[in-house]
Amino acid sequence: MNAKMYLIVYYSIAGVIISLFTALMTYWIIDVPIGQKMMFKIFLTILATLPIIGILSYLIGRCLSDRLAAISHCLNDISEDKFLTDKHDESITDINAIHESIHELSHRLEASITTLKKNNTQLNNMILSLSHDIKTPLTIIEGYLEELEDDIVTPEQKPAVIATLKKETAYINELSSEVIHYLQSLENKSEKENIVFKDFLHEEVCPLVRAKKEVELKCEIEEGFEITFDRIALKSILVNLMHNATKHTGQGSITVKSFDEGIIVEDTGSGIDSEDASMIFEPFYCADESKNREKSGFGLGLSIAKNLAENNGYSLALDIEYTSGSRFVLRKREASS
Repeated sequence: MNAKMYLIVYYSIAGVIISLFTALMTYWIIDVPIGQKMMFKIFLTILATLPIIGILSYLIGRCLSDRLAAISHCLNDISEDKFLTDKHDESITDINAIHESIHELSHRLEASITTLKKNNTQLNNMILSLSHDIKTPLTIIEGYLEELEDDIVTPEQKPAVIATLKKETAYINELSSEVIHYLQSLENKSEKENIVFKDFLHEEVCPLVRAKKEVELKCEIEEGFEITFDRIALKSILVNLMHNATKHTGQGSITVKSFDEGIIVEDTGSGIDSEDASMIFEPFYCADESKNREKSGFGLGLSIAKNLAENNGYSLALDIEYTSGSRFVLRKREASS
């Protein structure tokens, strides 16, 4: 039963009851006996009232039905991934509150689905890249194991073969750890705390960064500057950015700065080409085409750093206008309305 029929039926029943009750109470108050003629008049009054009640019920029911249909239409659009862009204002407060809730739900679903699609694409690309990166060491290991099995390796060659097997095994183990770290960074889990940044940088981050003698580590942090962040995540982000800077800075400086909305890590190194700038945060992407393991790594570090930043309400971006090397900006995002 739709809203219109529901209101017509129940309003009609209510109208009959109210009319009978009113008539009976009227005659009880004036203390006049109800005869057959009066009963007939009451009956005619009820019959005359029912069409009016029916029409009013229909109009009210149609009004409510249209509003409920609008809600149903919005929900159907959301179910088909047609997310709402404009708010629907209603004069009825309760229905307007429902529309506002649906509008908010639409935005949250859109953001969640967009994130899921992005993560799914990243995971698919990661699996393809992982399969490619792991194939080479496995092929090397398999080849040497076959040689060892067939006694092709001489006693003199054996130490070098074993060293190679250990190296390739360590590479696979390190790659697996990085993949696990990346997958963990996709989970929005953080235990935020207020961190006195200058002390944190000197005591927990800088000791983990090894720069060349020709490279100076600079700290331009305002006294008393604090940041609300997960301590482990912030350490991971800064160590990653500074470690990348050391690999691409032969001489000059690596500087960590603070500003009102976040942190800057910049260097005077070789910089990042414009064609690579839009891709460096993608999993397994390496700007260095040589894919040298010692220099390029696995291409997961910046992806992990970006995910950790977002988990803490920050964005991590490359400043493409900086031309003296590379500059990464960790900036607090505006709270969503």
